[in-house]
Amino acid sequence: MAPPPRLLRFAEDPEAFIPLGPADERLEDPRFVLTLAEGGHWWSATVRRVRLRPGEVAAAVAEVRALVAGRGRDAAAWSVGWSATPADLIERLVALGMDLETHPSDAMVLTVPPAARPSTLEIRATATAEDRRAAAEVAIEAFGFPPEAAEEERRQARRALGPGDLDERRAHFLVLEEGRPIATGRAWFTPWGAYLGGGGTLPSARGRGAMTALIAAAWDEAARRGTPALVALGGAMSAPILRQLGFRRVGTVWHLADRFGPAAGGPG
Repeated sequence: MAPPPRLLRFAEDPEAFIPLGPADERLEDPRFVLTLAEGGHWWSATVRRVRLRPGEVAAAVAEVRALVAGRGRDAAAWSVGWSATPADLIERLVALGMDLETHPSDAMVLTVPPAARPSTLEIRATATAEDRRAAAEVAIEAFGFPPEAAEEERRQARRALGPGDLDERRAHFLVLEEGRPIATGRAWFTPWGAYLGGGGTLPSARGRGAMTALIAAAWDEAARRGTPALVALGGAMSAPILRQLGFRRVGTVWHLADRFGPAAGGPG
């Protein structure tokens, strides 16, 4: 059975629908959704659910750049799914100076419990400063962050925990093996299911079921809330794991980096 239309829309553009963090902002427009998350990573400003007419693309890009620059940023990440318009949107964005990632993501949906696999790993939601710092260090090594991005990740982890950080609509998981943090990932819970993102495992611990344990925990929590469905964007490494656990590919999402800088009106 095909997933319901709203779940497909969620899978195509999850960041247009997920709950916001305490320092996040979302600007919703019929033409696009711009989300500005905490931090200075270039991907912390994201553009999703793009619906433009051919003659609107250049003006919309200029408008988004001005909005992003007005909030002290000089780059944004654009995602183009199968429903985005116009049909040649990717080519138009590249012509306006954006860099297209070589490999797109598979938009994937899970609507049945994931394939069960025995595991001795511990998984918990981060609720302390110590756990947040540990998750940050795992992410830095797992994704190979460059120094500037790594420092930004550590800065966010050092920020004092506030009431908004314990929002029950969001969970930041930490996976441990014999007490050692080896993987991390996030889940955002919505009325249509949970979106999984930011999942990474230490290179030395890969192949031992960390992502399987994380997905199982997210599924259990989504099912407990009465929304038994998971969506994820799978790359070259994660898509095969997701397929083995029962996820189905429902479409392709392309990603572009718009590093427009001061020349486009960004901060100097």
